[in-house]
Amino acid sequence: MVETIPKDTSKKLDKHLRKFEECRKELGKMGFILTGSIVKRFMRCGKESCRCMSDPMFKHGPYYEWTRKVKGKTVSVRLTEEEANILAEWIKNKKRFYEIISKMERITLDALKEIRS
Repeated sequence: MVETIPKDTSKKLDKHLRKFEECRKELGKMGFILTGSIVKRFMRCGKESCRCMSDPMFKHGPYYEWTRKVKGKTVSVRLTEEEANILAEWIKNKKRFYEIISKMERITLDALKEIRS
């Protein structure tokens, strides 16, 4: 990559290359990435004899759900609390992934300005 850049231009890009490499290292440390969202719900069961029907403050739960789009359709999956915590981390990783990629693009644009000046 850098070998094809003329030496005088390469010196101009050193600081940008260092920043870019820091981003690449951060990406390399990242774990799984996942699309969607996690919700924690409390619900009524609908049984007439259940306390949840007579007491508005009482609901069953918590129930955890992972929701995402698959081929244009919303799909939800019930999870355990442990699974919800794991998937929430993977969803955060995806957000961080896009933040890093955006930063890498900004660094690249700054490098472009440097070689065009």
